[in-house]
Amino acid sequence: MSATKSNGGREGQPPPSPTFLDQVYEFLSSVTLAIALLAFIAVTSIFGTLIKQQATPAEYLSFYSDSTYAIIRFLGLDDVFHSRWFVAAISLFVLNMIFCSLPRFIKLLRSRALIKVPNQKTLDAMGLRCLVPGKRIEDVAGVFKRYRNAQTNEGSRVLERGSLGRYAVYMVHLSIILILVGGLIGSLFGYRGPLTLAKGEIKDSVTARGNKGEIRPLGFALKLTDFKVSFYPSGEPKDYVSNVDVMENGKSVLQKSIRVNDPLNYKGVNIYQSSYGSNPLFVFDIGGERVELGQGGVYKKEKLHLMAVRYEKSVHNFGPGVLVAYVQENGQPQTSWFLKDVPRLRERSILGTTVRLDDIKEEFYTGLEVSRDPGVWVVWFGFALILFGLCVNFFFYHRRIYLVEVPNKGVLVAGTALKNKEGFKEEFEKLKGRLGCS
Repeated sequence: MSATKSNGGREGQPPPSPTFLDQVYEFLSSVTLAIALLAFIAVTSIFGTLIKQQATPAEYLSFYSDSTYAIIRFLGLDDVFHSRWFVAAISLFVLNMIFCSLPRFIKLLRSRALIKVPNQKTLDAMGLRCLVPGKRIEDVAGVFKRYRNAQTNEGSRVLERGSLGRYAVYMVHLSIILILVGGLIGSLFGYRGPLTLAKGEIKDSVTARGNKGEIRPLGFALKLTDFKVSFYPSGEPKDYVSNVDVMENGKSVLQKSIRVNDPLNYKGVNIYQSSYGSNPLFVFDIGGERVELGQGGVYKKEKLHLMAVRYEKSVHNFGPGVLVAYVQENGQPQTSWFLKDVPRLRERSILGTTVRLDDIKEEFYTGLEVSRDPGVWVVWFGFALILFGLCVNFFFYHRRIYLVEVPNKGVLVAGTALKNKEGFKEEFEKLKGRLGCS
């Protein structure tokens, strides 16, 4: 009479049904889930590439209809890589890789402690084997100088070489996990946003791109001390550079000239030169006083109140001009155009004071792009590890040599390799020649 032994260790009883945790583990470690997540991430990444990300509503509405834009906003396709569902998919894929790889890796580590010589039948079945007559293991082992001793028993020994190759696949898996985790860190805790500075202006925060438009502190202040732009004869910009001071506690701690492809890196924040622009600066002579006003600038003196309301590069083909608003004696607002290139329209009397437009200048400002990605070093380490893992996978392969003493005959030498079997066969034939095998 015989009895079967179940997984639970009880005889004659069916194996216990899987628990909820077992089912969750099986789901998270399934290859089907990995394939489904990869497909989902690939498809959504295509949408994130084709659809402009983190743009303004006006930019979307210039390309899409109201209903299409509403769908894009609802599905989060205007900020795919920061959306909750994309972050959830990446996180689930990371868990899937961990649950797939970790048990196999643990099993490999345990197998290292359980190395043993196969039985005689398995040794006889190995294609690479030979008998060294009249020798002992100590004599034969000296030939395998580049092999390490993995296991020593009475009458047998196991030698190994290239064991690092067995870990290559786990290095690649770990590197992918690190790259994804680094991307998640950057997505959740990093930011990117534009920063405009006029000469002499100081700012210590930036408005992050995205739907929320959060104000993110830089951790320091940035002051634009000077901005220079040069042009080609055609009028195209040749070079533009922002000279900035990094300020902490009101003091300058660093000076830097930011150019295209030459950013400022400070305390994990990267600041790039991305664009520039200009604002008009109007130079007036008001009652013999030189006054400079920007667009929206106000001049007040006694009863005379002026505001530079609007600038036009060409007013009815008469050249550049500025619309000035002022208050009359009766309290009613009034506007008048001052045209730079028309003498009779450059000057007029307002409330008994002569107001003359002497010049219109361009005051340049710089457009910087600020980004902070705390996960970038994790990503870089992941890329370095994946390159190392691929090199190990291609150039290292694991092989094992078994030395077994055969009474009154000598030492049986047998070898096996999981990869590059042809290369190992050539190596084994050379070893046979050195051993004098039969």
